[in-house]
Amino acid sequence: MFTTNLKLQESVGAYVTVLGDIRTRGKLKRARQWLSECVTEHTCPRPITAAVPLPQRLVQVEGGPEDPVRLIETRGDEYPYVCLSHRWGDPTHKQLKTTTRTVESHLNKIEWVDLPATFRDAVTVCRSMDVKYLWIDSLCILQSFAEITSDELEVTRQDFAKENSTMARTYQNSHFTISADLSDHMDSGFFSRDPVDEYNKDIITDDGSVASVYIRKPLKHYSEEIPCLETRGWTLQESLLPPRVLHFGEFDIAWRCKTRINCECGHLDRSEALKNSWHRFHDMEELARPPPNDSEGSREWWERLVDVYSRRHLTNPADKLPALSGLAQERKKVRGGVYLAGLWLDSLMYDLCWYRVKNDEVTPGDLGHRPPCYRAPSWSWAAVDNHSGCSWYMLGMVFPYSMPKQACVILDVSCEPATTDPTGEVRSGFLDVKTSLATAEIYQYPGEQVFWGIRKLDRPLRLNAFMPDCVLEDDDLNLGDQVFCAPIVGVKSPSDVTYDCLVLKQIDGRIYQRVAFCTIVIKRTDLQSHDEDNTESDPKAFTWPGSVQVQIRIV
Repeated sequence: MFTTNLKLQESVGAYVTVLGDIRTRGKLKRARQWLSECVTEHTCPRPITAAVPLPQRLVQVEGGPEDPVRLIETRGDEYPYVCLSHRWGDPTHKQLKTTTRTVESHLNKIEWVDLPATFRDAVTVCRSMDVKYLWIDSLCILQSFAEITSDELEVTRQDFAKENSTMARTYQNSHFTISADLSDHMDSGFFSRDPVDEYNKDIITDDGSVASVYIRKPLKHYSEEIPCLETRGWTLQESLLPPRVLHFGEFDIAWRCKTRINCECGHLDRSEALKNSWHRFHDMEELARPPPNDSEGSREWWERLVDVYSRRHLTNPADKLPALSGLAQERKKVRGGVYLAGLWLDSLMYDLCWYRVKNDEVTPGDLGHRPPCYRAPSWSWAAVDNHSGCSWYMLGMVFPYSMPKQACVILDVSCEPATTDPTGEVRSGFLDVKTSLATAEIYQYPGEQVFWGIRKLDRPLRLNAFMPDCVLEDDDLNLGDQVFCAPIVGVKSPSDVTYDCLVLKQIDGRIYQRVAFCTIVIKRTDLQSHDEDNTESDPKAFTWPGSVQVQIRIV
């Protein structure tokens, strides 16, 4: 309920209209106000005011309502620009991409009618907000196409690697980013919405004057279903990296910056409960902040990020590492460190302890699959495809009274980038460790068609939890095959020691591949006393009872 009567506004609320189609508003007055407040009053990063490294290309959008646009090469100049976060969608819908064969014509002109609806809406927003330049991934980075030659493909790959290696900077330096939350393909647009029903009634106030009161149903600031944009892998960093995001959602327009959240009807800002219920902002609040600089905080931030990211979908599964590249660059800028195909050297002992699904939670669709082409070493979560998320078995949380202790020695680790982008695709990788191996046998749980486990562990070891990476067939495993459990970290309880372990398949000689994750428990009385004493300070001394240490390579 709202009113235009100044005397009643304190108790009833000021009248704020919410129109169904944004194009009827002319300029986006409310969005311009939010931008102005952020730039002049907030502590958010300021829009660029001096020459900074820019994306190689931008779309120049200045002009009249339906004037053509054109691609420009920035050449080191200073251009305040806006980014567009959108979903490409099914290629059966209208799409527009810049390729080696279209780049020259795009540098000359792109006609209004040739722009997909989502791009036209983004251009309209820029023109209404007095921003002359727009960055759209499919137009500003060279894209592949069906008839591409080997030479054209190499040029395209180099262009993609160059631009993707600075993706964090592209979004962070933007004036703001347009988030087309409702758009499920390039030609769907994001302006049209169902009209909002409003009713007005004249009432007599206490002083005898007449006041108009406007009534409409409260707008829902969240959707029962996850917006399509939030199901896509690339759009996670597009949401988290920019200093300012203008959301075009199902029910109204919203603004999110590092300082506050606003919505079109005004209720989101005034109601903390409503703000917290808006899952697509609330759940991302911590991740949108810069990564912590301390080791534990940085590790937890990255683990949560990967869990959220790995639940999303990619049209091209080969993009799994490139689509996270911008956020890896941000973490590296804050914390430093060596990036290893989705893991970090400074927290590698913990990062290795990822798993996809627990054996007591599995459904047939939950188990992962190996991609048909090499993407990452088997010890990286990026080497497996599924959408059940990615978790870490944190022994320090299970046993808070004891700190995890290293149970193996990392001798060497390496990932070879496939391009010039060190946070993008990798060509190969290995992990050399000195560890102790416990043998086990693969078997299938009774009545299960998909899930598999291990048994016949060397005594006195006891299996505590088991999480397979993939279906058996993807790792060329069969029932009865022998596998090996390599301890990574362990933690004591008063009576037992529990170890996080990688389950390995022997490839050849000392070469192994990760196929699962498990935790193994052993009673402290069963550990040789000299082993337990020594491993407190020297992980090189740890061995399973009756075993010896070996040096292996995991690929």
